Amino acid sequence: MKAIIDRFEDNNLAVLELNDQPGNMLTVSRHELPSNACQGDILYYQDGTWTIAEEETTQRQNDIDELFNSLLVHDDNEEDSYQDDAYSKDE
Repeated sequence: MKAIIDRFEDNNLAVLELNDQPGNMLTVSRHELPSNACQGDILYYQDGTWTIAEEETTQRQNDIDELFNSLLVHDDNEEDSYQDDAYSKDE
């Protein structure tokens, strides 16, 4: 079974999103997870143990960072275009 850590809750619980269907959530004790598990980590459950998929987690984070940065660049371009329009109206 594959899951992503969605969040940790105050009562030592971890909420996992299962990969089989978006929105399918599972709540487990934080103590069942590796001690270094973080929000966003990709996990696999096998033989009663959760393990972190380090390479997949790193790739997922890189993909998210690239998407976020592309949105920032797009937003900056729109802001520049808006400022150019504002200057041309003043002339």
